[in-house]
Amino acid sequence: MKLLTKEEEAAHYSAVLRGGTIGGVLGLVGGFAGVMAASRRYHTIRSLTIPMKAFLVTSSGTFFGIIAADHASRSFEASRNQSLQYLENREERLRQQELSRMSFKDRALDFMREEKYKIIGVTWIASIIGSFVLVGRNPYLTGQQKIVQARVYAQGLTLAVMCASAAFEIHDQRKGQGLLEAAKKGREANKQVAQQPHHERYEGEDLWKDMVAAEEQKLKQRHQPVYAHEKQEQQKEEQKSEKSEEEQSEQQKAEQPKTEQQ
Repeated sequence: MKLLTKEEEAAHYSAVLRGGTIGGVLGLVGGFAGVMAASRRYHTIRSLTIPMKAFLVTSSGTFFGIIAADHASRSFEASRNQSLQYLENREERLRQQELSRMSFKDRALDFMREEKYKIIGVTWIASIIGSFVLVGRNPYLTGQQKIVQARVYAQGLTLAVMCASAAFEIHDQRKGQGLLEAAKKGREANKQVAQQPHHERYEGEDLWKDMVAAEEQKLKQRHQPVYAHEKQEQQKEEQKSEKSEEEQSEQQKAEQPKTEQQ
């Protein structure tokens, strides 16, 4: 890990502050607009107190400000480390090539497997909004009954999505690709790196090692060895050597009776 200089720290701080400020302002504007629109539409929001409405607006600004600041920090780090950016772009290109060879069904299943927790979160939010809209159209229910009904619908849909994600996780664990296996592999890799410390003499010295490791990992996932042709040649040479040794041993056995007769 490269230490930051004072100039780099100042540049990083200004980038994060700029991104967080822009995200916070946009979040406040969006939150204020959302609260005003909801107040005109729903009596429940309209009946809220001013501090509660202010809390909703500021929460929206804080949420978007944190996300924007984190995005600005990552963008600054990527601009500093060009080698890491190259590797990430290379991984993305390999990923796109792999997806282009997959069918639509396989791509959909792969997307649901990779983004299962995001799907759960989005489904939960969408189910809450949709259930409130659906139940709110019933004029025979009171406000408390509508809340209870909407919560039941949202919980049922979220539970169904969680069961589907659990099925995906079980399927990945059977293949050795689950979250637990990935965490174990990550800890083992960190231990190996810690046991074999190495310092680059200049930035990007070990870039080729990372590229080779990434390529090996991709090919291992496809069940293709990196040096398949070399391994085949080695196996052929070993077979030839074994055959030659067997022939020599047979010749020696054939020569032994002749020497005994002499």
